[in-house]
Amino acid sequence: MVRLIIRDDDMNFFTKPEDVERVYADFPDFPVSFAVIPTVTNVSTYGKCPETRDNDTPRWVGDNSELIAWLKEKLSSNRADVLMHGLTHGYKFVGNKRLPEMQWREEGNLSDEIAEYKKKLSLALDYDISVFVAPSNIISKYGLDCAVKNGMNFSGIIPVDYQRQVTPRNIQNYLKRWYYRLVFRLPYPDAMQYSDHKELNACLAPSFEYLVKMYHFCERLNSPMAINTHYWHLRDDEKDRNVLFRFIDYALRHGAEPSRMSDILKEQ
Repeated sequence: MVRLIIRDDDMNFFTKPEDVERVYADFPDFPVSFAVIPTVTNVSTYGKCPETRDNDTPRWVGDNSELIAWLKEKLSSNRADVLMHGLTHGYKFVGNKRLPEMQWREEGNLSDEIAEYKKKLSLALDYDISVFVAPSNIISKYGLDCAVKNGMNFSGIIPVDYQRQVTPRNIQNYLKRWYYRLVFRLPYPDAMQYSDHKELNACLAPSFEYLVKMYHFCERLNSPMAINTHYWHLRDDEKDRNVLFRFIDYALRHGAEPSRMSDILKEQ
């Protein structure tokens, strides 16, 4: 049995519950793991969040009372999960290179900022926020260390340039991850226990055929399967929405169990 997770990134102050409801109308009881941006800023324009393009003021997600009430209702019935998606989702240009938030944040006390936003988000939703998601799925060792220091697991996967603590367990994970990529041409799908936290990657959804291949790969490994998407992309791109929901229907018919990211990473 494959435990199937949908990780939906970029929920923020500007998100309208009716948009999300419409996107997931075919599977209204599927417990989506929403990666929520605490305080979205105008520089998120570079991150392609369409609703933030004209936003000149940082906007705290808790000020969207309609969205918070909607999320709390979903959480109370186990039909949602909430992850923390960066702090502001801001991108910065360094020379000609665009860097996502958790790559350029090397100044100030990032650990304290993560602690503050984690506490605020947890209190606003009455929910234990225990998983961190980096914008663009890119995080520096410093950024990850700050998230882990605050008791958070991570949804992502170890990159070529490592960006993890140097320990025997972590080096073993690095070798395992890249062995699977080179041999099977697929990202390693199962949760990985690091020396001080857990990680679970979410794959992309480029095609129905790719998702089916990934599903049966996970079935062979007896591992969960997490898929990364964005509600606003599914809302605006009918073709990609059809790919994802055609696959969800396929997976459920083949015995998949709808699951939440936080629950799986909390398992011992």
